Amino acid sequence: MTDQPESQKVMTRRKAFARLGGLALAVYTVPAVTSLSMAHAASAASSASGTSDASEASEASEASEASEASEASEASVASLPSASAVEAACGPADLTSADYVACLETNSFPVPTT
Repeated sequence: MTDQPESQKVMTRRKAFARLGGLALAVYTVPAVTSLSMAHAASAASSASGTSDASEASEASEASEASEASEASEASVASLPSASAVEAACGPADLTSADYVACLETNSFPVPTT
């Protein structure tokens, strides 16, 4: 056996990736090709079964008794607009600015009290 120079013994990164890609392609395509041949060899689909006659309707059941009324729930609290909606309409929050407070009032946003 002849001695090869050290540079020829080492596989290059490009060559290794090429081999890995070829192997991955083979692993990916072989099952697809073999399943096509199996599908071709499979038997034909069976025919659909016939329809059956409709059954008779059943009798209606008796009405149930009404239940007692439930207690009234508490009043819900109004939800506040999101900070991003306020900033989109009026800019960054600055309660010391009369223009900012006026914008909140104009757009029906709640004005926080300090």
